Amino acid sequence: GSYHGNYGPPDGFQFDVNNLDETIQDDPNLEDYNVKSRVDGFVAAALAQANMTRGKNIMMTMGSDFQYEDALTWFYNLDRLIQHVNEDGRIKVFYSTPSRYVEAKQKETMVKWPLKEDDFFPYADGPHKFWTGYFTSRPTLKRYIRDTSAFFQVAKQITALAESGTQGLEHLAEALGVAQHHDAVSGTAKQHVTFDYAKRLARGRSLAYPEVSKALKTHMGKASVQDFTLCELRNVSLCAPTQAVGRSTNRTCFALWNGLARPREELIELPVSSKNLEVVQAETNEAVPIQLVRSLPSVTNYGSDAGGAKDTLLAEVKLPPLGFSGFCLQQVEGKTAPESQLMKDAELIENENLAIHFAGGMMSKITDKVNNMSIRAEQNWFWYNASVGNAESSQVSGAYIFRPNRSQANPVFTGLPFMQVFHGELADEVVTSVGSWVHQRLRLAKKASHVEITYTVGEIPADDGLGKEIVSRFSTDLQTAGTCFSDSNGREMLQRKRDFRPSWDFNQTEEVAGNYYPIATSLFIRSQQSQLTVLTDTSQAGTGCVRDGEIEMMVHRRLFKDDGRGVGEPLNETQFVTSYVEDPKGQHYGPGLVTRGQHWLHLGRPSNTAKSWRPLMDRLYMAPVPFFTAGEVAFRKSWTNWLPKNLEVISLASWGPKTLLLRIAHQFGVGEDPELSKPAKLNFEFLFPGHSITSIEERGLGGTISKDEVEHRRIQWPLEDEAAPGAPLGRMRSARSTVGVVTFGPLQIRTFLLQFGEAVFI
Repeated sequence: GSYHGNYGPPDGFQFDVNNLDETIQDDPNLEDYNVKSRVDGFVAAALAQANMTRGKNIMMTMGSDFQYEDALTWFYNLDRLIQHVNEDGRIKVFYSTPSRYVEAKQKETMVKWPLKEDDFFPYADGPHKFWTGYFTSRPTLKRYIRDTSAFFQVAKQITALAESGTQGLEHLAEALGVAQHHDAVSGTAKQHVTFDYAKRLARGRSLAYPEVSKALKTHMGKASVQDFTLCELRNVSLCAPTQAVGRSTNRTCFALWNGLARPREELIELPVSSKNLEVVQAETNEAVPIQLVRSLPSVTNYGSDAGGAKDTLLAEVKLPPLGFSGFCLQQVEGKTAPESQLMKDAELIENENLAIHFAGGMMSKITDKVNNMSIRAEQNWFWYNASVGNAESSQVSGAYIFRPNRSQANPVFTGLPFMQVFHGELADEVVTSVGSWVHQRLRLAKKASHVEITYTVGEIPADDGLGKEIVSRFSTDLQTAGTCFSDSNGREMLQRKRDFRPSWDFNQTEEVAGNYYPIATSLFIRSQQSQLTVLTDTSQAGTGCVRDGEIEMMVHRRLFKDDGRGVGEPLNETQFVTSYVEDPKGQHYGPGLVTRGQHWLHLGRPSNTAKSWRPLMDRLYMAPVPFFTAGEVAFRKSWTNWLPKNLEVISLASWGPKTLLLRIAHQFGVGEDPELSKPAKLNFEFLFPGHSITSIEERGLGGTISKDEVEHRRIQWPLEDEAAPGAPLGRMRSARSTVGVVTFGPLQIRTFLLQFGEAVFI
């Protein structure tokens, strides 16, 4: 409201060379002398803005996107504007900065402020104009950024603990930084710019590999170790080192890195070309449990029709905390890996924790055996027909805006989905095709308390000319009273309520789009007895508030109109192939984009289910990373053996000679669990046993300033509610600590610099 729905200058005072408003002419001898009208107009704009906020100081944002290319037109006018407005005397205007503005507001001690604890989502800049589409736009770029983020954390851990250089990681850090631009990860860039973001990420990853390989070779402690490689296309069943076993080599080894600071058991997927295989632990040669399954269908010309494996080997592995275990995939003559068995007419898969029921080719019910409860949980795939404008509003659906042309979604397929059920020693799988362009695999591992759905969506049909927004819907019998809960950047869960905003009077004009939210990691609905949580492997638009008991996750979009928010072309996203063509109107020719992703489902009691889904969220983000080598690998190595169950290492990186930056977070919110939501104490001596820590310094969250400077910068704002204390800029004050022992409150993140007496990690 304070800036008229945008962040540029007030109307009439746009002085950019490409969009120049009336220039200030202060030579009284010229006919276009306009000082008085220009001053009056600016004073009126300033007073209008002042009436929208509290206090006497306001901030004018003089500029916008792609501006100051020719700064002279700006400063020529701003210099004169400042001079003549100050001579007028009604207001005072001067060049400033955001920090000076905050200081000025702080000095207005008589002004009291309301305390806002909710956010502004979903944002709209007018009726029927909800910016909820970009939560999903360009889903594969979003997924690539998320995956690269996890790899970057692992790369920093590996190089820091090897005490090797980090120069090779700089390009990757820069590429990830650029990808955080508000038109990059958001999916609101043009197609060719999106390709460039992906190219930069790929180049950054490629340049980081030699540094990571060098550090891993140090960790192996073996002179015979050769370089390590990473299979970039393993998610489309393409991995040269594993596919070579049984064809051109009898054995390939890999170090499987666990980026979490707790031990874990996982099923990893290895694309293979042979069935006479086994996976053994390095050095001990002890075989681990395996299962051969069908690979997922091809998604691009890089899939199974271009060298991708038709089979995938599941291996059950155990990993130490913050470290690696070594394994080898090897050919075994006369021994066949156990295969999944097709079960005819089966409509149930189960393990000791869960039972998943099916009807009509799709999931219909989930039973939690541990808590002795069942819920209806019918999954299906739908698409919303994108609006191209109507009598109510000309607003169309586009890269930013989600606006369906009606509130009812259309089924992707009106017939019965084709379903196959496979039983195996490690996991049961249900593979379903919903029409010709939506496929999914539902997996229930033998020891799991959650269900894993891997979907493949696209290419979205375009021959009918209708824009489509694709959602996976879970319909339950939970009585949710119009409420759901979505995460705030993977941290606090915020309650959402249908057609309601906590801090302003809300006029709903889009009953679907106006109740969609950004889901970075998690969304849940709950009744008094049951809670269904959906975890996602990338940022998406989602809701649990449109209809009681229903969750929708939007996974893909293909649109044919530009929504008028600056992209300048439709979100008709295509794959990058050599035949790609772009015409001057922004139309793209080539195969439509196919996206693949995961949803993990967890059912539990609301009072204690966080103890399961919170760690699952970490596991989904930080999947184990296999590094392959033609040589041998070490058996196992870990750098920590103790961390409270409610804490997790967020970052571990080199910060100079014998110095590590360590960022640790409490992973549970207030009241989420009777025990795990309590404050947690951490003793650094137990975190790195056997290593001499000579100093521990707490820093600001980014690590660049001291804790003392953070506290010095905090501002106590006087609140309207006199009973409430002044609110600091950060909601969490640092918990009390002693040397070597620190305490973390719920969801608190703290950053430390640890200096060691000698180089000891190798």
